[in-house]
Amino acid sequence: MTKGDFAYWWSAPGEWVEPPNERRNGWSGMMRVPDGERILYVKRQRNHMCRTWRHPLGWPTASREWSYLHRLRELGVPAPAPVFHDVRRTPEGVEAVLVTEELVGFRALDDQHDLDPTHRAALASEVGRILGRLHGARLQHSSLYGKHIMVRWDGERPQAALIDLEKMRPRLTRRLAADHDLEQLARRQHVLKSEDWATLVRAHAESMASV
Repeated sequence: MTKGDFAYWWSAPGEWVEPPNERRNGWSGMMRVPDGERILYVKRQRNHMCRTWRHPLGWPTASREWSYLHRLRELGVPAPAPVFHDVRRTPEGVEAVLVTEELVGFRALDDQHDLDPTHRAALASEVGRILGRLHGARLQHSSLYGKHIMVRWDGERPQAALIDLEKMRPRLTRRLAADHDLEQLARRQHVLKSEDWATLVRAHAESMASV
């Protein structure tokens, strides 16, 4: 087996960071797998499907995520680098693997505690900027919680990235995409204060208008 084979990634040893959970009449789990000097995340699924207008009979959610990882790269929205993806049909059903690189030095937005007002404002502006680019393309994350926004500090400057794209979908308008995600994030995040949220909304509007 080689790294270009489905079977290699289906059986590669590692540590479960998200043990297989059963839903959508199938299961999905995520492993942390060492690969030389880098760490990879390997999502394995069986019969974990979604339906879209392009795939009315079903499509692995890992395939949808693979597609949107490449779309975000085109948009300049940071996300894990895609490494490998494939699907196979077996007697047990449809199996899929998705391999991405670790976001080195990043921690979840939910973990950004004890920031002073200046750093919180910078973080809010950066999150608003990348979400504006996403929504400007009429894309909705659909699961925008603090744990799905990753942050790395380069000195005084934050860089944000999005993860867990398996529920991402296009909307008819950018406003629909933005309203859903921002309302969801506002309810679930507990790091940004009200004044920081206003900064996020301003940066979001400016970024969305530029797409």
